[in-house]
Amino acid sequence: TSMDNELSLVMANMVLASKGTVVFDPFVGTGSILVAAAQFGSLCYGSDIDPRPLHGKNNKNIFSNFDQYDLPHPEIIRCDNSLFFRHFRLCSEFFDGIVCDPPYGIRAGAKKT
Repeated sequence: TSMDNELSLVMANMVLASKGTVVFDPFVGTGSILVAAAQFGSLCYGSDIDPRPLHGKNNKNIFSNFDQYDLPHPEIIRCDNSLFFRHFRLCSEFFDGIVCDPPYGIRAGAKKT
């Protein structure tokens, strides 16, 4: 499921997303929060352990959401964020903001992919 668009805009505003800032969503999913951050002009990065929302289905994927609003595509990485500092050890000052809707409930467990 996607996060509500108004909540995504509020969260992007709270992280001070604006033109020239770099925003990272470590649990990107369908990209709702990054769409809002891109709308404010941020350069967006995202990652997710689950490849399904990244690849999509029926010719729709995370990039389709950005195409719909004529926004630049984010940079997306598939990785396990429990190993964040292994993947991003040189990026400690690269991101201006990190914003996410962390996984919760029964979907939080990692599946073998």
